[in-house]
Amino acid sequence: MEWDDLLRKHLGEFGRFQKFTSLLAILVGPTVGLTYVAMTFLAATPEHHCRVFGNTSSVGHRYSTEGHNLSIPLENIGGTWKYSSCLMYKNSNGTATSSNGTTSCTHGWEYDRTIYQSTIVTEYDLVCWRSWLKGLGQSTFMAGVGVGGIFFGIISDRFGRRPTTVFCLVLHLALSTGASFTSDYVSFIVLRALDGAAANGLFFTAFVLALEVVGPSKRNAVGMAVSLTFAIGFFILSVLAYFLRTWRNLQLVQALIMYPLLCYWWVLPESPRWLVSKHRFTAAKDVLQRAARMNKVTIPDEVSHLLVKSAESNENTKKFTITIIDLVRTPRMRKITLTMCFVWMFISGVYFGLIVGTTELAGDPYVNFALGAALEIGLAILGWAGMERWGRKPVIAGSALMAGTGCLVSAATMELPTVSRNFALVGRAAIGLTFNCFIAYSPEVFPTVVRSMGIGVATAFSRMGSISAPFVTLLGDVWLPLPMVTFGVAACAGGLAVFLLPETLGVPLPETIADVENRKPQERDNDNSVNYTNPRTEHDPFKNMKHLTLDNFHPWPFSVRIN
Repeated sequence: MEWDDLLRKHLGEFGRFQKFTSLLAILVGPTVGLTYVAMTFLAATPEHHCRVFGNTSSVGHRYSTEGHNLSIPLENIGGTWKYSSCLMYKNSNGTATSSNGTTSCTHGWEYDRTIYQSTIVTEYDLVCWRSWLKGLGQSTFMAGVGVGGIFFGIISDRFGRRPTTVFCLVLHLALSTGASFTSDYVSFIVLRALDGAAANGLFFTAFVLALEVVGPSKRNAVGMAVSLTFAIGFFILSVLAYFLRTWRNLQLVQALIMYPLLCYWWVLPESPRWLVSKHRFTAAKDVLQRAARMNKVTIPDEVSHLLVKSAESNENTKKFTITIIDLVRTPRMRKITLTMCFVWMFISGVYFGLIVGTTELAGDPYVNFALGAALEIGLAILGWAGMERWGRKPVIAGSALMAGTGCLVSAATMELPTVSRNFALVGRAAIGLTFNCFIAYSPEVFPTVVRSMGIGVATAFSRMGSISAPFVTLLGDVWLPLPMVTFGVAACAGGLAVFLLPETLGVPLPETIADVENRKPQERDNDNSVNYTNPRTEHDPFKNMKHLTLDNFHPWPFSVRIN
C-alpha cells in the first residue's frame, strides 16, 4: 500500500491532524519572512551630509541653507541639483570663494533622524565610499541562506523533519537575539549569515513536513498558504519598524516573537512518510495512531504490514544511484534544469531587490513596504486560482513580464516621483505573484527520482540573484534609473524563459527521467488511473471549467497513486 492510498482510504487527506501540522508550518513562515527582509529597515539609509564641525554637533545647523552654501557643495543627481552627501568644502569657515576645493567627509556624517532614529548605517557610517558594506551584509545573509538550504536539507533527510525543525528554530532564535547585542558590524553580519542558514532550514523543513502529511488534493493549497506567510511576515515587519525606530529594538523584538514557537518540541509530530522510508515502522505506527485519534478514524492493523512490504519493495527496486549529473544528462532534463536555474536566479534577484528598493521610493517608506506586502498577498491568491484555470506558465510568465514593464516605466518616469513610485509598486506586487506561484510550480517539472535534488540546485541559483540584488541598487550612484532598468530587463528575461518549460496543469507527475524524455508536448492523460498535479474531488469548485470537462467524469477511485 502506498502512503497516499492510506490517506484516502483510512486516515483522511486533510483531517485535524493534517490541519494542525500545516498550521504549525504556517506559523513558522512570518518569522522567517520578516528575517529575510529585515535589513530593509535595519540598514535603511537616511538623508545625510558631512559633519562640518569635528567636535560639536551641527544638528541645529543641519537644515540651514546658508550653512549648506558655505560648507556643502551642490551635485547634479539625476538631473536635479542637490547638496552633496559625501563631499564638503575644504574651508568651511563661513567664507565661500571660487577657489575653495572639496574633500571627503573628514569628521564623519550627520543624519536626518526624522524617519529613522538609528540604523546599522547610521551607527557604523555605511555611506559614501563605505556603502558597499551595507550590500555586503545582505549578501552574506543570502549566502548563509543558500548554504543552510543544502546543509539542513541533508540533515533533515538523515535525522528527520521534527528534530531538524526544532534545532533550526532554537538556533534561529538564539542567533537573532544575539545580533541585537553586537558591538561591531563584522559580528553583526556573521550572526546574520548564520541566522539566515537556520531560518532557511527552519522554513523548508517545516514546509516539507506539512506537504508530506496532507493528501494530494490539498498539497497545492497548503503549499501556497505556506509560501504566502512570507508576505505576511513582510507586513508584520513594516508595522514593527513603524513603532520601533531603532535597529537594536527592532532586531530584538523580531527574535522575541519566536519564543512561543518553542512549544514545537512537545507538539510538532514527525513525518510518518519519512519514518516509513527509513524503516522506523514502530515510530511511524505511533504517529499514525496519534493522527487517527485526532482525525477520529480507525486504521486497521493490516495497513501497517502493507506499508512495511511497500517500503521493502521500493528499497529492493533501487538498481542504481541517482546523481546530480542526471539533471543535465538527457536533452529535456538538461533544458528544464538550466531554464529553472536561469529563471530562479532572475526572479529571486528582482524579488528581493524590489523589496529593499520600496523604502527608497517617494513617499512614506513604511506605507510603501506595507502596500507592497498587501498587494503581494492579494495577487498571490488570485494567481493560485489563475494557475488552476489557465495553467502555470501563462500566470507565471505574464506576472513576470508585468513586473518587468512596471520597473521599466518606473525608471522612465523618475522625474515624476509619484508616477514612478506607483509603477514600482506594481512591479513589486507582480514579482511577488511570480515568486509565490513559481515556488508551487517548481516541484511539478522535475521527476520524482530527482525532484529534491533539482529543487535544491535551482534554489541555490536563486541565491546568486539574491546576493547580487543589494549591489544592483548601488548602480543608482552611477545613473539613478539604472537599478530599475536592470530589474526590469531581468524580470522580462525570466518571464520569457518560462515559456521554455513544460505546462503541468492536468498532467501526471513524472516519476522517472524517462517519463520526462518520452512525454509529448502538452501531453495530458485522461486515464483516471494516473496521478495529476492538481487532483480534484467531486466537491472541487473548478470541476465544471472548460479545460476539465470530461464526457464521463466521476470521482477519483481509491486505487489512484499520487506522488
